[in-house]
Amino acid sequence: MHDAKPPFARLDFRVFAALAALMLVTRSHSLSHVVHLPDTDLASFFVLGFFVRRVSAFAALFALGFAIDLVVITVLGGSGFCFTPAYWMLLPAHGVLWLAGRFAAAHWGDRLAALPAIAALLVAASFASYLLSSGGFYFLSGHFPDASLAGFLPRIARYFAGNLLATLLWSGVAAALWALIVTARPALRAELHRSIAR
Repeated sequence: MHDAKPPFARLDFRVFAALAALMLVTRSHSLSHVVHLPDTDLASFFVLGFFVRRVSAFAALFALGFAIDLVVITVLGGSGFCFTPAYWMLLPAHGVLWLAGRFAAAHWGDRLAALPAIAALLVAASFASYLLSSGGFYFLSGHFPDASLAGFLPRIARYFAGNLLATLLWSGVAAALWALIVTARPALRAELHRSIAR
């Protein structure tokens, strides 16, 4: 007879479902007529890595993002400007953040004293992710025939700060929600620690 799934398996699903719902809303911009919410993509993969260690969860969240983009472009009439062979650079770009989340969970956990170290890691991972995604688009999309390092550097100065701000904002929201949840249900913290230790 098999044991029932441990509580953290249910938490895995809840974390994934919450991140998927946020991605549906922010990546599709379905609420843009009411309020413009910044994309949660980068923060979502970092948070997913922190809580959910399964590679299949990473693959599923990436596939969801791809599906959203396809629907927005082919059904809702969104711009396909970014949909080039360089699109697949999003895979390593998001992978960097997921792995950073896993590293943060394994080395620091959810201790309050670790927040500065986790924030520094998130900034570094966000920058690496930006270089992969934006750099990949700039150099591989075909939209910039005279692409050069000198042409790419101003794009970092122009666009990275906004991406980083959105990532820090959503990651901060996730951290605050986790703090509230474990205050109400302290047993979940022990389950998270056991999962990380496996």
